Amino acid sequence: MILRGLPVAQKIYDRLKEKIEELKQKNIKPHLAVILVGDDPASLKYVELKEKKAAELGVEFKFYHLPANVLTKNIEELINDLNKNKFIQGIIIQLPLPKEFATDNLLEKIDPKKDIDGLTSDYTAPTAAAILEILKFYQIELKDKKIVIVGRGKLVGKPLQKMLMAQTYEPLVCDSETQNLKEETLKADILILATGVPGLIKPGMVKNGAIVIDAGTSESNGKMVGDVDPEVYQKDISYTPNPGGVGPVTVACLMKNLIDSFEL
Repeated sequence: MILRGLPVAQKIYDRLKEKIEELKQKNIKPHLAVILVGDDPASLKYVELKEKKAAELGVEFKFYHLPANVLTKNIEELINDLNKNKFIQGIIIQLPLPKEFATDNLLEKIDPKKDIDGLTSDYTAPTAAAILEILKFYQIELKDKKIVIVGRGKLVGKPLQKMLMAQTYEPLVCDSETQNLKEETLKADILILATGVPGLIKPGMVKNGAIVIDAGTSESNGKMVGDVDPEVYQKDISYTPNPGGVGPVTVACLMKNLIDSFEL
């Protein structure tokens, strides 16, 4: 079974319609600011998706595209200006940043009330939330299932592990230091991927009957790809396509955080 993201995302947008209409009646237009440093293809694609959906929802979208050689102090000054701007409800630094930047330091500069990516605030991390929304939408039972997460990043792996543990599940999290990744992924009833390594997961690393959620994003030969080798799809599994799976739901969860910011 193909676990497509668009119907899941649409259900989230349907739930937001009433709140968005209330804001319109009060003549309030949500504003989202996105900062991108450099020209990472995957990041540019995600920004494009966010901008498109913002336009559909009537959300004001401010895009600050900075060169890769921008000075850290210039980024900090921009964040400070956006923090002070009363019309801006959400601020995002599109990750990953170029390696020379201290990502955590810059993220901490964002006002927690405006950090709708949930990296330094109480907002739910959008991609982690999207994965749980997909599992819920397709009525995939987690109880008594072996859940394996590959990738321990701040956008997906870490927050998803925390969210699952809060629901009393105990996922296994693998990363670059995992000795035998294949041995661990073959145990998974539900395999969740978020490494950004193209085609990392091969057919021999996934058992038949598994649920495969591919949240990885990277660029290969001019195309957006995930962590799963396409040959894996020939197996008897259920999976999210990439693109078209987790991505649209992530954007929906991000917009939900933006709308919720008015209540917070």
